[in-house]
Amino acid sequence: MTDEGRPAITSRVLEAARDLFYAQGYEVSIDRIVQQASVAKPTVYAHFGSKDALIEAVLDAARAEFFDQLEREVADRSGDPIAQLLAPIDLLVEGLPDPAYRGCLCINAAATFPDPGHPAHKVLRSLNEQLASVWTQLAARAGAKQPDLLARQLLLLFDGIKARGLTDHSGAAADDARAAVRILLNHNRRTRTTRH
Repeated sequence: MTDEGRPAITSRVLEAARDLFYAQGYEVSIDRIVQQASVAKPTVYAHFGSKDALIEAVLDAARAEFFDQLEREVADRSGDPIAQLLAPIDLLVEGLPDPAYRGCLCINAAATFPDPGHPAHKVLRSLNEQLASVWTQLAARAGAKQPDLLARQLLLLFDGIKARGLTDHSGAAADDARAAVRILLNHNRRTRTTRH
């Protein structure tokens, strides 16, 4: 295999694994991933070393893709801090309602592998920390007096939408979430900052 072939093969394996993990869960075998990606089994292990490492790579790629999209979306909403604050919610609900929706790749993985030392937990923590950081900045821009508090509240809302999307196919989750963001922001704007 040439060096030029490595990125294409890695991408093919990641795409196949992501599709299968999302649709069928993390019990999917390496053999099934190999079949869908049309690569040899030793190739998967040469690139990733283990199934856990492949899971981590899939989750980390999904996390990076989300934040790339979010960065562009926030930039497109320049000059409208409330629209920017809503950007993560809007990205999340973009494809909802969808009967094929299976929830969040990262949360599903962390639930499948309860050991907090599993790579899935590492990626989920990283996602949450990064999103909380982004939301803290956006909340401050939108006039929140306690932006870190609002960021934590929005992160809970964000995860709640993922759960609701599994059963609510009415499309109401998007409108409800946007309304909740505005309510939380308005409350935070009126909250007195506690001084120590």
